[in-house]
Amino acid sequence: MNKKLIFDLGFHNGDDTDFYLHKGFSVVAIEANPTLVHNGNDRFKTYIQKNQLTLLNKAVHTGNKPIKFYINQNRSDWSSCNKRLAEIDGSKAKIVTVHPVSLSKLCSDYGTPFYVKVDVEGCDTMVAEELFSLKEKPKFVSFETSKQTYHALFSWLYVAGYKKFQLVNQLNHPRREGVYKFTEHSSGFFGNDLPKDKWLTFDDALTQYIHYKELKKKDNRELALGWLDVHASL
Repeated sequence: MNKKLIFDLGFHNGDDTDFYLHKGFSVVAIEANPTLVHNGNDRFKTYIQKNQLTLLNKAVHTGNKPIKFYINQNRSDWSSCNKRLAEIDGSKAKIVTVHPVSLSKLCSDYGTPFYVKVDVEGCDTMVAEELFSLKEKPKFVSFETSKQTYHALFSWLYVAGYKKFQLVNQLNHPRREGVYKFTEHSSGFFGNDLPKDKWLTFDDALTQYIHYKELKKKDNRELALGWLDVHASL
């Protein structure tokens, strides 16, 4: 495992990658939206030139043939390989064709990373399932959760060997030290930067998520704002 390497699966506007680079990590980032990749190449030109960042215009997927990617033109973060998800707001998605790349392929090409951030609408579970088959696994991983996928995500992470879990609300990224400020699109802290006393067992984390989900049904405007990422550690 390369302790200085991070995979950013779902680069979007690059705010997470920016944080990882500022912390001194090397990053391999994947983004299917060609416009966002173009913007990222401009934003991170210096890091790309010194080989600290590799930004690939591909879709995170286990297939081996070019696939359709649906771009939500109102909310770029809702874009997906799944047409239904990309058009969930009733809009008409723009279709592009991109080459796929799997987590296992990235590990083969670049080595096993210290941490993998996964935020790929509609393909998160596919990545979690791949973790099970990896001989060498990242020490830390995180996934954006949803009521449709949380059970599969938790299950695959558990059978892949991850023992500690932490739920992180994406609306709460307080500045703890230094001058770095997260944006609304940031996934925030990860790995050893997360509170040590907040790590839970599989059963406790799953129970906590179910309670959050039930609360969100009752009050999505005040008590259960935002959305959760699940972080897992070996």
